[in-house]
Amino acid sequence: MSGVITVVGPVFAAVAIGFGLARADVFDAATGRALVRFMFHLAIPAMLLRSLAGASLPATLPWRFIAAFYLPSLLLYGLAAVLARRRLGWAPGELGVAGMAGAYANIVLLGYPLVIGAFGDAGAVPLFILLAAQSPLLFPLTTWLCERGTPAGGPAGGPAGALRVLVANPVVLSLVLGIALNLGGAVLPRPLDDLLRLLGSAGPGCALIALGIGLAQCRLGGAPGDVALLVALKNVAHPLAVWALGHGLGVRADWLAVAVVLAAMPSGVNAFVFASHYRVRETTVAQTIVVSTLVSAVVASLLLARFMTPPS
Repeated sequence: MSGVITVVGPVFAAVAIGFGLARADVFDAATGRALVRFMFHLAIPAMLLRSLAGASLPATLPWRFIAAFYLPSLLLYGLAAVLARRRLGWAPGELGVAGMAGAYANIVLLGYPLVIGAFGDAGAVPLFILLAAQSPLLFPLTTWLCERGTPAGGPAGGPAGALRVLVANPVVLSLVLGIALNLGGAVLPRPLDDLLRLLGSAGPGCALIALGIGLAQCRLGGAPGDVALLVALKNVAHPLAVWALGHGLGVRADWLAVAVVLAAMPSGVNAFVFASHYRVRETTVAQTIVVSTLVSAVVASLLLARFMTPPS
């Protein structure tokens, strides 16, 4: 357990520091947005490009591994939307936000530093594979569902607009370029490699402080039943479903451990981005992210205690 505390403790301590400094008015929402922009446009793309360019990639796409994570993700996304509509009375235009809150994992801000801290370089490739697929799978679906509740065309420009955003996404571009360099056998020049390492090393810290600042902006209240349902789907059902399907598909143990830990991550802040953009269920989604983040600290600790324990 001491090894788990060594990994989990600094991660959630950094989130708490960001939260505390924001509540003390040392940092404000603009600071958090600036950190996120730095991380999104520089730090994480630099880390992804450098890591993928020099990684040992699998000869073929690990479809069983991808299916073990994303079939449960899509199933729980749909289940969250159905339950929100039939049990909680959410409107059709709000169901995409329900799906995001119940199935979209916070891989970038929390999963990335936690997995790298726990599994090191061995966790990088499975982490990047799942990171590369999450937004392209769930963003267009969420946009389509949310657009159903807006006037024709809507503010986001429909699925075609979502696709254009994804194509220009710095994270997606760095993933594609890193894989292309790797497959082409290119070696990064030493100065460029050092620059990317310098920028990339700032990513985890910035991500965690930004997450804490973002959580400090959330205000709790209302719909505790809705929040409990979404948190149960995200923090409990998601990792259990990934673990069960991964075992059934015969996914290698070390990669499955990464997938299960990522599935246990809290609801991603992009759920709140969609809720704010479409002005639907903002308070409920904000509360879900806060509670889900707190629950994930416990769930992730238990999972890491299991996966980091040497087999007897």
